[in-house]
Amino acid sequence: YEADETVYAGYAMVNHRLSSQLSVLGGVRIEATSLDYIGNVFDVDNAEVTQDAGTNSYLNVLPGLHLRYAFSPNTIVRLAWTNTLARPNYYDLVPYAEYVQEDDELARGNPDLTPATSMNFDLMGEHYFSNVGLVSAGAFYKDVSDFIYEQTQKDYTDAQFGSGLEFSTMLNGGTASVYGFEVAFQRQILTNLGLYVNYTRTASETTGVEGRDDDLPLPGTAENMVNASLAYETSKLNIRVSLNYASGYLDELGGEAFEDRFYDEQTFVDVNGSYAITPKLRVFAEGNNLTNQPLRYYQGVSSRTMQMEYYNMRFNFGIKADL
Repeated sequence: YEADETVYAGYAMVNHRLSSQLSVLGGVRIEATSLDYIGNVFDVDNAEVTQDAGTNSYLNVLPGLHLRYAFSPNTIVRLAWTNTLARPNYYDLVPYAEYVQEDDELARGNPDLTPATSMNFDLMGEHYFSNVGLVSAGAFYKDVSDFIYEQTQKDYTDAQFGSGLEFSTMLNGGTASVYGFEVAFQRQILTNLGLYVNYTRTASETTGVEGRDDDLPLPGTAENMVNASLAYETSKLNIRVSLNYASGYLDELGGEAFEDRFYDEQTFVDVNGSYAITPKLRVFAEGNNLTNQPLRYYQGVSSRTMQMEYYNMRFNFGIKADL
């Protein structure tokens, strides 16, 4: 495909200290976007390609306000009101079509997609320890409009390719509310041993999903996410063990709940280490995906596997020389 995207933008901001403890930063950003696309309509079975074109344009005004209050040099509270946007992926905008007659499958791009916009409220508290480390906690709320999601419909009729098709495309939804909290902790628990862990809990609700009831979760939003690492460091030896967990989430919406596609929960464990033979010569080793975590999708409920792929563990060894 060919894509031409032009963005004109400008911003103004002011940063002012109201007192020794309170400061404020405010501003506004304006963006004007125009797009021109040429996509290919591909009939797989007949090996025929034709072209289609699309255009789009939009204007976004994005104000923001940040407040920072320091109870002490090491204890800070931040409050933010921001407005943001997330543009569609280029490929999702292209007016392409991919038709597989043998399987009655049709996928199309959607040049009429508009960017998702969000009004965000964030409250965060941070305390820094006198030595290396911190503890933080915060809450967030996002009011999203025109969120983008993928939908697959069965028994679809297309003016060009006929009826009885399984049809997939990207669409704009109505509104979504995303809210939750996050906590983080980082500290040297022993002289050479450091711990880092964070946890995020997220909930979401949506309206305006075509053909579906309201209050569906926002696609792509995992309810629970955990990241943790344990590090041992000396002047010569560094070892780190990391864990990353994300719960399953709704990935693609079908015409009804039975057809919804979910991305299953994942847990990754990685280990890496290095040893300095000399100040300029170091050996290192890495082990990734030690749990051999599969990539897995399921339909409707967890017992209905749609796709599962294993990539096994991966190891890397080497020598690094600083010249």
